Amino acid sequence: EMYGANLQTIPAGVDGRAALEEVKKRVAGKDGPKENSNEAKIPYLRSDHFLVRFLIARQWDVEQACVMLRDHYKWLEESHMSDLLKDSFPEEPHIKKYYPQAYHGCDKQGRPVYIERPGAIDMRRLLQVTTAERLMQYISASCETQIRRRLPACSLKKGQVIDKSLTIVDLDGLGFSMVTHNTARSVLKNVVKIFQNHYPECAGRTIIINAPKVFGIAWTFVKPLVDEKTVAKISIFGTDRAAYSEALLEVIDADQLPALFGGKCVCDGKDHQSCMRSVKGPWGDPEVQQMLDTMPLEDIMTPEGCRALIIAKQGSSQAEEEEEAAASPGEAAVPSSTTAVSTEGGDEGDQPKDVSVVPQMTSTTSKTDLDEEAEEAKDTLAGDLPIGRNGTSTELRNAEMEAIYLDDEYRTHEAAHMSTLSEWVQEYNDLTQEIGRSVIERAQGYYDSRSLWQQAVQEFAQKQEELDYVNKRLEEAVRDLAKAEAAFVAKDSSEKGWLSDEAWAQLAPLPEEQHSSAEDAMESPTRKMVEADPRLLRTLRLAALGDAVAALQWRRDAGRAELAAKNRELDESRRRFEQQEQQHVGCTWNCSVKRAQPFYDKCRMHQIKIDAQLSVLRSIEKRLQQQRQIVAALEISEGVHHGGPMLVTRSRSRSCQIDELSLHSFEIKGAEPSQEEFRDEFMTCWGSDLEEDRTP
Repeated sequence: EMYGANLQTIPAGVDGRAALEEVKKRVAGKDGPKENSNEAKIPYLRSDHFLVRFLIARQWDVEQACVMLRDHYKWLEESHMSDLLKDSFPEEPHIKKYYPQAYHGCDKQGRPVYIERPGAIDMRRLLQVTTAERLMQYISASCETQIRRRLPACSLKKGQVIDKSLTIVDLDGLGFSMVTHNTARSVLKNVVKIFQNHYPECAGRTIIINAPKVFGIAWTFVKPLVDEKTVAKISIFGTDRAAYSEALLEVIDADQLPALFGGKCVCDGKDHQSCMRSVKGPWGDPEVQQMLDTMPLEDIMTPEGCRALIIAKQGSSQAEEEEEAAASPGEAAVPSSTTAVSTEGGDEGDQPKDVSVVPQMTSTTSKTDLDEEAEEAKDTLAGDLPIGRNGTSTELRNAEMEAIYLDDEYRTHEAAHMSTLSEWVQEYNDLTQEIGRSVIERAQGYYDSRSLWQQAVQEFAQKQEELDYVNKRLEEAVRDLAKAEAAFVAKDSSEKGWLSDEAWAQLAPLPEEQHSSAEDAMESPTRKMVEADPRLLRTLRLAALGDAVAALQWRRDAGRAELAAKNRELDESRRRFEQQEQQHVGCTWNCSVKRAQPFYDKCRMHQIKIDAQLSVLRSIEKRLQQQRQIVAALEISEGVHHGGPMLVTRSRSRSCQIDELSLHSFEIKGAEPSQEEFRDEFMTCWGSDLEEDRTP
């Protein structure tokens, strides 16, 4: 039955039940999956829960919903989804290395938490371990797995229908090269289209963190492709870890949130990155997996069916209690709970409640501009601060002024940065129009391979320099050790190699002598312990030299292994570049690589400038956050000292905007996608079938 949030989505004058019945009738015929196709064998694809999502997406318009469903069934068949779901994707470890993303745990509502880190994507290397087409297959299979496995698993675990996810998008490290990469733009466009056209009403709240202004190029490109309801569910934060961690912990329990983002979860107990590689969530629970394998999906995704696992557990628990009671007839058995709804993470205790059979819209937490202005007015302190008896108000005022100064400095640099981004967008559009988008896209692989080769050369040279330094240190340490060993066996100054106490201290200082003053070293416990036995002190010094040699030998061996790995990377990147270059040997002046060179040269120049600006902005933002903490601490002190309300200052009011940001502030005029970018194909020089790139 339909009730709850679903009823709220039905427009006035529309009979929701009749609309659903009409859609069910039509997808059983010409608007449904092809007869005898794999999709026709999956009842869930024509279930109430599935169909209502498409009705909601099309405002309960039967005709539009049926068109959307017909296209979806066709897409499932043409993309060979049944085969993709069986594909093990052997390249997945490499994909995750260069494209970090994972489903990790559940939020407080029981929804799966999806984490993606676009700032850590290395698109050039990613395209060396897979293709754009294969990457889209991987993403599509993951989306379908979400529908058929993860969401049902969460529903069984929670005892409620869970059909939305919470998404964390970490933009830490996002740079100019990523947001301007043509293949990345194409992949992003196609991913958004898949979400919008084939998985409607599946997106819950999205929280973007560590957002740099360069994200504006990507956001302005994506926004026209995203519906307003999805945009309304997005919250965006800057780099203040305390601010975004607090927001995340409001919706995700600490044990479910990776320590990487302010939670307590470290899946392997050591590496914070391990959460991005682990399987954590109900979909990894053997009990849940068994029920997913035996119970029809269309039954699970109903208010009654999603409680099957909880009911089964309660029945098992009750049976055990009855057995115990039968074994101990003299003792009164404790009655078991008959509640059929899990209370874990719920908001209403153990009282069962109706759960919608379709995705429920989550209301946005973003404030309107009017609300923000009201908050600004409320948080701004009018007039001068009162003067405290101990002069603390002067200290607070100085701290506020420093925060205001840093805030103004940040905004000045931010304005210059946004101006640079706007200049690039204009130049990008001009170059694209002059050269041709298809030409630029076909040349992307060549310039990616050249860039990776140049980067590999630099990294190999840097690693060689580091190893040379360690070898030099090791040679010196071995000489010192040999000198110390000769001095250790010498009995007095008449023997060869003998060293005075001062020479010993200079040759092999103990750790405590290296990190303390001469007076403190003389008073150290070690010094006092060996004063009566100088030979013991020399033994300690000799051991310290031996430890230093051993440590340097370990660093040398590790450095050699790293250098060998870098050498392999260098050889591979050179091979790939030479392969790309060979493909264009026969090209004429009209070759896409030659024609696109001005674009990629300009792109590289802008990348240097923009990345430098980002570095300055991050530095100022970090100082501003530290200053805000000082102001907040002084505000607390002032509030306590005066016995009055907490003092909130202009500096905190203004700078808090850097924590919770407005998506509108990221929009850059001219960065919207052109009609030409709505093509679905990924183009390369040899895959384009454009003969003008080649010599006849």
